Amino acid sequence: MEIYNNSQYIHGAHNLQGPHRTVPAQESSAAATRYAALQDDIQFSDEALQLSSLSNSNSSSSSGIRFDLVNRIKAEIAAGTYDTPDKMDIAVDRMIGRLQPR
Repeated sequence: MEIYNNSQYIHGAHNLQGPHRTVPAQESSAAATRYAALQDDIQFSDEALQLSSLSNSNSSSSSGIRFDLVNRIKAEIAAGTYDTPDKMDIAVDRMIGRLQPR
């Protein structure tokens, strides 16, 4: 493989340690400025944004995820108040019930 930069040959194939060329600081800052201007840009129409917001507002009901419940449980876990002895007893009873032969 041959690598060219602005029609200038840099070098052939190299190992995984990366290129062997040292770039002077002033050249690298000029290159960074040049490449910063080449960033991609995307624009959505007003209709697409409206459809996206409608889709997001309906996502909890269409996906079956109750985000209000999920967020409340996350907050309880973070506060250390989610796990209670009663909840643990219920969970253990349910697990034993599933393990028992029918």
